[in-house]
Amino acid sequence: MHNDVDGVKQSGHVEIESVGFLPQIGDNVKFCGFNNQKLTLIIGNNVQIEDDVRIVGGGIVTLSDNITLHNHVSILGRGDCFIGTNTWVAQYTSLDCEGGLEIGNDCCIGYNCQIWSHVCRVPYLENMRFHGRAKTVLKDRVWLQGGLITINPGVIIGEDCVIFSQSVVNHNTLPKKVYGGIPAKLIEKFDSPYNE
Repeated sequence: MHNDVDGVKQSGHVEIESVGFLPQIGDNVKFCGFNNQKLTLIIGNNVQIEDDVRIVGGGIVTLSDNITLHNHVSILGRGDCFIGTNTWVAQYTSLDCEGGLEIGNDCCIGYNCQIWSHVCRVPYLENMRFHGRAKTVLKDRVWLQGGLITINPGVIIGEDCVIFSQSVVNHNTLPKKVYGGIPAKLIEKFDSPYNE
């Protein structure tokens, strides 16, 4: 790990607008502008970007204070991506920001999750329920347990929500609830595990 973003491999049009105090950058990290579009990065204080992370896009990617992107995390797409403070993203997770992606503060995104903000349009299918592009939002203190969770485009995950492993979330969720399954369904109500 090093703290020099200038040592990160860059290709295409990349602008690093600001870098906070004490970033930690792993090996083989890559920042890449998508086609002829500019990728703008805003990196907060104490951000940890581990080995083999890829950020490829054409929008503004904001990595707020005290976040961790573990090995092999990918942030891809031409829309904007905002990740709030104290958020942790585990290995092999894909964050699609083509339609816009906002992840709140104090979130925990487990191993090998996929968060989508766009799907391929198939215009000849009637009554298709998928958005082409739609902003996806995880509110504050969301916990995706990891292990093959998929969040579909346009979904809003409510505050203090827990999503169990191997779930597919295709609709908005209520705050302070637990969801699981394919498709994800409400499992139980719970009180916030955080001291108030």
